[in-house]
Amino acid sequence: MKNDRKNIILQALAGLLEERNLSKITTSLLAEKSKITEAALYRHFPSKRAIYAELFSFCDDAIFNKCGELKKSKLAPKEKVKNAFLFFMIFIEKNKGFARLLSREALSSDEQNVTDSVNQFFERFELSIRQMLSEDTDKLITQPGISAQLIVTCLEGNVGRYIRSKFKDSPSSYIDNVWELLSLNIFKS
Repeated sequence: MKNDRKNIILQALAGLLEERNLSKITTSLLAEKSKITEAALYRHFPSKRAIYAELFSFCDDAIFNKCGELKKSKLAPKEKVKNAFLFFMIFIEKNKGFARLLSREALSSDEQNVTDSVNQFFERFELSIRQMLSEDTDKLITQPGISAQLIVTCLEGNVGRYIRSKFKDSPSSYIDNVWELLSLNIFKS
């Protein structure tokens, strides 16, 4: 029952992050959305910061589990990177609240530890992409690090674009074209 309540709270927060347009999410609002009391909220999480951290942890685990699978796969490096890129954007499309977390838009100074975790997330994601690209540097136009930086910068920009569109401009409608343009600038023909 305790884990069920925690999941309900996390889902409520993700929903509020998706719905709310830069409005402050209070524990009172989160409790109301979760259909529990504010006191019950604090029985499951010691602070609002802990709720954000756990929600972010779910996102982090999903993305890096996929990266781990791709690294171990027998796919060509280009296909590994493409799959990581597409997975990231489709994951964000299906989990809009995470877009606001990853853009840091939903985080205040009270959630500085989550902001730091988001920054580390992008550094680790860039490292994962660089490692995949390093498997076959002969096929790259430039260094793996520069290529990985370009990919992650593009992803961050597309997350911002998705938020600006108020989640109406779905990444799945254009992300294949973005990947094609990126790959022309990363991989030799």
